[in-house]
Amino acid sequence: MSHLEIGDFAGHAESLKWTDEPNSPLKLKPEDIEKQSGLSMYDYAKKEKALKSAAIWFPHTILGISTSDILYDTTNGKFGPFEGQQFVGDQGHSKIMRVYMEKVNGVYQGAAFGFVEGFSSGVLRMIWGKDNNMFVGMTSRGWASTGKKAYGLQRLVWSGKTPFEIKTMKALDDGFEFEFTKPINKKLAEDLSNYKMSTFTYKYHDTYGSPIVDQQKSMVHKAEISADGLKVKLTIHGMRLGFIHQIEMPKLKSASGELLLHNTGYYTLNQVPGGELKSPQMHIAKTSNKKVDQPKRVNTMPSSWGEHGADEKVVIGTIPGLKYDTEEITINRNSKIQLTLNNNDDMIHNVVITKPGKETPLKIGEMALNLGLDGPDLNYVPFSDLVLFHSGTVGPESNETIYFTSPSQPGEYWIVCTFPGHSFTMRTKLIVK
Repeated sequence: MSHLEIGDFAGHAESLKWTDEPNSPLKLKPEDIEKQSGLSMYDYAKKEKALKSAAIWFPHTILGISTSDILYDTTNGKFGPFEGQQFVGDQGHSKIMRVYMEKVNGVYQGAAFGFVEGFSSGVLRMIWGKDNNMFVGMTSRGWASTGKKAYGLQRLVWSGKTPFEIKTMKALDDGFEFEFTKPINKKLAEDLSNYKMSTFTYKYHDTYGSPIVDQQKSMVHKAEISADGLKVKLTIHGMRLGFIHQIEMPKLKSASGELLLHNTGYYTLNQVPGGELKSPQMHIAKTSNKKVDQPKRVNTMPSSWGEHGADEKVVIGTIPGLKYDTEEITINRNSKIQLTLNNNDDMIHNVVITKPGKETPLKIGEMALNLGLDGPDLNYVPFSDLVLFHSGTVGPESNETIYFTSPSQPGEYWIVCTFPGHSFTMRTKLIVK
């Protein structure tokens, strides 16, 4: 989410094709923007002043995958305790997120949280009714969503009961101040082990998506609780300008014993009050892009196969609309298989061969969705007995080959893409005979 003013460049180089129009406030050209700078958007904006860095990042595949509409809470408290904040829909995850935004040194920034999940289709539009309830328009036609229905209209009604939530998250020069919707259990809030913070960012480039990069843990040094129990100030070591700051509070409870309804937030830190970051920097090893052992991913033909090699060679491709290019593949049992994924799409995909079961693709997809920040390092493949074999994530116009011996038991297995949000439609039946 970006705050754009006249003369700002939002980031997509193709939009600069019109800058030669007489009334264009920009003179940048598409060729002026590096395709693979290796920098984050925040750092690239230091080089190119017209580029406006994002005010809010919604971590891709973690918090959302296809953001849609924005709706301000203008209900004067008749829809809950978030007056003045923003609700943001997500089509792919069939959910609504919540945004608290503030202005620091003239720059908009803030935090994103979960709000409501489980809509019947992909959330596309939101509007207030005369009764201050929210009407949500949805569709998954032509684009997959976690909600199974092709389209729908649902009404979201506040029950009148205030949930225990992180209401606001404000940046300080040495930490963050959190306000809660209810008084917090002070003993739990004073325990520093109940907070986890890490920072990360993404690459700014011309290809689709980016892995999480430059991930680093931060340390909560001190927690100060207000007298009324509604606010907690955390002093943080390891804050970094231009990074997303993930805070996790899974064990915190209200004074009455409620757990947080959503215990994770993501703050995009572009500025700090006063302009000088006073958080001591951490000198620790980065945790992103770590090598993870995945024994079910075999990219080299086993030497035991000998000169004959694979008994069967299978090629599967991708087509637009989150689909493989074939609905069914048949192989023999106990057969040496060489399977190649050709990704002709403009999105990232993988192949995961699973055990039989009508609901197995959905179960695996949900597990992948819950991997969080570990997802990219694990190729979005969960550690599960339901997974038999798999590839890594394969970028656009790329391919990967894996080797495996087919199951000895005949049946209907599955090939499914577990990149978050894809498993609902991107699957192929694998017949073992």
